[in-house]
Amino acid sequence: MNERLVLLGSLGTALLASACCIGPLVLAALGIGSLGFAAALEPWRPWLLAITAGLLGLGFFLAYRPLQAHACGSDGKCLPVTSRRNLRNTLWAVAGLAGVLATYPSWSGAMKRTSPAPVVAAPDTAAVVLDVTGMTCEGCADKVEREIRRVSGVASVEVDFSSKRAVVRVKTPAPPVEELVSAVERAGYGALLAPRID
Repeated sequence: MNERLVLLGSLGTALLASACCIGPLVLAALGIGSLGFAAALEPWRPWLLAITAGLLGLGFFLAYRPLQAHACGSDGKCLPVTSRRNLRNTLWAVAGLAGVLATYPSWSGAMKRTSPAPVVAAPDTAAVVLDVTGMTCEGCADKVEREIRRVSGVASVEVDFSSKRAVVRVKTPAPPVEELVSAVERAGYGALLAPRID
């Protein structure tokens, strides 16, 4: 089995496992926008992480196994030591990158802020509370927040991952709730109107 294919496979599955958070980030950096289908990969995340671990394990086995006599050429020459060293270095680099990609959803929210800023009630605003479904990490909450901010008439928004809620302060006259729900859906998640708070 070709060691390079194992390396590419493990990196690819790690990327797919974190695509729900990294995909939209990469596309936003390219100016393309949100990636709704990446959220569809979230249910497959445990399987993709298991495949990544399996392929990396296979890669380490192939890179560090002792070469047997039949693995050498008919002329008695084996794979050069520098070639195996390069393969091992590449494997460690891919394993590190796969680790960063696989754990990205866990630490991505910490990059933005340490604690949420309180949503302050302005005199000419009303609160709309949405229950958001499908969020799996802090990065998801950030994506939902960005999409809701784009809706005309939104004064401020705070999406809390732990409670799975978005508190949206809207200016009067308020935008229709359907526009806010559509913004959440554009981010790749679902939303329902929750009881009002003021």
